[in-house]
Amino acid sequence: MAQSGQAERLRALLLARAQNGPGKPARLPQPQPISPARAAAMAVGRAAERLYRMPVLPVEVRPGATTLAELPELLPEQGLLVVLQGPGDQLGVMALGFETVTALIEVQALGRVTSRPAERRRVTRSDAAICVDFVNAVMAELATEMAGIEGYGSLDGYRYATHLDDPRPLILMLEDRAYRSLALDLRLGGTETREGQILIAVPHGAETSQARLAASPGPASTAPGAAAVVTLAETVTAAPVEVMGILCRRRITLGELRALKPGTLLALPRVTLAEARLETRTGQVLARGKLGESAGCYAIRLYDPSHKPVEQPLNRVEPLPDLPPADLADSDPFRVLTDPSMTAEEGPARLASAV
Repeated sequence: MAQSGQAERLRALLLARAQNGPGKPARLPQPQPISPARAAAMAVGRAAERLYRMPVLPVEVRPGATTLAELPELLPEQGLLVVLQGPGDQLGVMALGFETVTALIEVQALGRVTSRPAERRRVTRSDAAICVDFVNAVMAELATEMAGIEGYGSLDGYRYATHLDDPRPLILMLEDRAYRSLALDLRLGGTETREGQILIAVPHGAETSQARLAASPGPASTAPGAAAVVTLAETVTAAPVEVMGILCRRRITLGELRALKPGTLLALPRVTLAEARLETRTGQVLARGKLGESAGCYAIRLYDPSHKPVEQPLNRVEPLPDLPPADLADSDPFRVLTDPSMTAEEGPARLASAV
């Protein structure tokens, strides 16, 4: 491709010299404006080279436009679906084919890309975390290369936001409008290669001067001379982990489960707020703490790992001292009235003698 371009320029130079005559200097041909396809290929190749020293050869680049209804049909199968956050709360999408994700994992784990057949599987959160830096670097390079191309200024300011396991929520997340798209077929690697695909789609006509000022460049937009090498350990450490706060659990029978309906009350076991647990989705206990509230939301204050919650004892009421009744020495008027043989004068004497 490069040799054919040089041959065309040389042919144009010789033709211009022949037309001007032998005594006149040849007029150099004017440089042709860069095309969107070439700019996209250069941006992806520069991002891969700067991050991982990974060669990327563009096989085919197809710039175009699409609608929200047509977008799911363009996504590669079993790929990584990334939601891009742009200026002014604009949302775009980038889809990395399965072979592209495999190549990015291999170049970070092994230092090179292999041609071994990869087992088809569903991409995970860890795969998405490994590809975050590449996604941000590609979008930063695209914004630089496409800045002077009409219709592609809306690529500025987009970064990785999240990834989706299922493409169906895209219809609800993205706006129903026209989108600028870039579909790239790439050959990733040096000696051994993988055939990968990348699809990028962002809202068309969303660029404004205010949005460009508000767009903050991320770590991927560093100077070309400062090549930041990201290790696999750093990437995996930054991977998101889903945890759950558990206050209590209760087992129910299949009959109780089938009898559940709206409005049914479930009796929970007796627990205290100080017995809350922080667990993974598989049930592994990570920490313990006390359930409470912070800034209007439920929160768990974690205990120190060496802390053992001590149950608060109930407030005990001390018994009164065992003292004799205060009126023990007084006569009992009811006994005097019921016993005719006892007089009022005898009563106190007998009680006193009894004491």
